Amino acid sequence: MSRQSKQIFMIISWLLLFANINSTQASTVFEQTPKQAESKSETASDATVEAVQKIKPNATKANSEQSATEDSPCYSRSQSELPLDKTFAYLNTKFCEPAIWFDSFFVDDRIEDDGRAGTIIRWYNDFSYFEKEGFKYRANLNARLNLPGMSKKLKLIFDSTGEDDPFSFIKRPDEERDVDVGLRYDWYTKERSSFNIKASFKPKIEARYRYTLPISDNSLWRFTQKLYQEKSVTGESTELDFEHAFNPQFLLRWHSAAQYENKGNGWKIGTGLQLYQYISETQAISYQAKINGVNKPYHYIDKASIGLTYRQSYLREWLFFGITPEYTWSEDEDSERLNQAVLTVTIEVLFQNV
Repeated sequence: MSRQSKQIFMIISWLLLFANINSTQASTVFEQTPKQAESKSETASDATVEAVQKIKPNATKANSEQSATEDSPCYSRSQSELPLDKTFAYLNTKFCEPAIWFDSFFVDDRIEDDGRAGTIIRWYNDFSYFEKEGFKYRANLNARLNLPGMSKKLKLIFDSTGEDDPFSFIKRPDEERDVDVGLRYDWYTKERSSFNIKASFKPKIEARYRYTLPISDNSLWRFTQKLYQEKSVTGESTELDFEHAFNPQFLLRWHSAAQYENKGNGWKIGTGLQLYQYISETQAISYQAKINGVNKPYHYIDKASIGLTYRQSYLREWLFFGITPEYTWSEDEDSERLNQAVLTVTIEVLFQNV
């Protein structure tokens, strides 16, 4: 097991302890009326949620299985009496703060980040086989937790997946990513816009503004602007997304990003096209084509890929399986271009409460 994988397992243990402390704050949440709990779970953009629901109809559901004595919004019912299910239900309840349940198979930060969610923890395990480089394994963890006794606008962020990177969509499954640990303050979240400030221990401070513009019942634009200072590097990134739902089974997303940093780092530009296909309540496919280029030390395309991802929840509603066959073209300033087929199998555990 690699050193990073061991660190991931240690951090998961730490998060379990933190969630136990966090659960002591849930008593005040339990006293809320259903309308109060619902108002705290509004998304930043109704149009965004509608677009996601085009992929997976009826994605947001009430927990009809809760009894009168289990009416807490944080309660998580075990699917069976097996020790595995009981353990997961206990942990999921302990992690609880009022959270938005984005029950879409391809959960994306562009969608869930603006929701006033409490605790969401996603643990990924990627098993990849590269045609010319062999087998590689990588464990990733993404977590967002409310701090006990603090405003729900203040969150603890842990990310080893690099999802906050505007070019995370083009990264290889084995590519090194900086572990980001910090605090984020959601300054405001409105129907179409949001603004937050994040400070991490790199050290890095970042301000992010996002605006969503619906242009029809089935289409929308999303604009995201970031300004940041990381040690002596000052940078900015601009992201533009277009989404169109053809029908309840197909959603098209076009994502483009541009980033500029001083200190000779220069420009980085990338774009990607994804077509999501809804198959059933437990199955979905994403077809994708992506390309990325830089201008330092010279102009060249450093990454490109084409492939698809099949994703399914199996055995348990919190357990996901994914398989991604793709063909990649990659080049580094110090090496020749490498073209190869890659097959990645992903196993994911999702801790999240309705």
